[in-house]
Amino acid sequence: MKKKNKVCYDTLVKQLNNMDNQICQIKEQIQQLKSCFVVNDEEEVCMDEIEADRAAIEAINDICLESLFDVEPKGEA
Repeated sequence: MKKKNKVCYDTLVKQLNNMDNQICQIKEQIQQLKSCFVVNDEEEVCMDEIEADRAAIEAINDICLESLFDVEPKGEA
């Protein structure tokens, strides 16, 4: 019976090692993805630029809402 347990444990250890390797690979891939998307934190943020972006978003939002109101309802509902 001890040999069967040893084989079972060996299989389990191999599976755990495979899982550990896969986790390490995924971790590396995530770090690579982060490096592609992370913006340099040392850049200064201009408040005027942020306010201009907000104003542009509000304008686009207003335009979209107005275009929804201009659409004629179809059907009887």
